[in-house]
Amino acid sequence: MKALVLEEADGRITPSVRELPDAALPAGEVCVRIAYSSINYKDALAVMQRGRIVRGSYPFVPGIDFAGTVETSSDPRFPTGAGVIATGWGIGE
Repeated sequence: MKALVLEEADGRITPSVRELPDAALPAGEVCVRIAYSSINYKDALAVMQRGRIVRGSYPFVPGIDFAGTVETSSDPRFPTGAGVIATGWGIGE
């Protein structure tokens, strides 16, 4: 997958767009094939090192807004093949 990745070294954040393997995905209940995503205000703050936006560790993939299709799921609310949209809700934190 192609992703915006933030790296931290010596207190500086360096963004880059690069390919990541599926193995880089965090463990979770639902895997979504992303069709559309965006960089919102908080993502921009993280890239520009303004505020304490990133709560996790680096490297970090920002982004909390997306639309796509569920590929795999162990959550009955999100069956495989369902179209989904997410805005916030702790995604990307």
